[in-house]
Amino acid sequence: MAIEELTNKEQKLVLACLKATAVYVDDTEKHSRLGIDGEVLQQIIERWPAVDDRDENGDDFLAINNCLNEVCNGFQIAAADWSAWFDIGMDQIQATYRKWLTARKTFGGIR
Repeated sequence: MAIEELTNKEQKLVLACLKATAVYVDDTEKHSRLGIDGEVLQQIIERWPAVDDRDENGDDFLAINNCLNEVCNGFQIAAADWSAWFDIGMDQIQATYRKWLTARKTFGGIR
């Protein structure tokens, strides 16, 4: 699984992106923006890091891909709130997203 190719720090960063997306994307928009509903996203967060990102149509893949995409390209986190979610810059989130995509041998964007 590609998620296992990320470092522990990178995996924690992905989890932070899932959590931020759970807050910043309204429940009424989660399915259309993430391909999964809020309850499924919460279940994935709760069982992290026990995820299986091999199936591009699977909930775990959709959560990881679409939440990383949302943080990088979707909703905006105010500068004053950034440190509540992340202790790194956007460039490192984007680099982690690219690394995961490369490991998955796939492309980015919403699924």
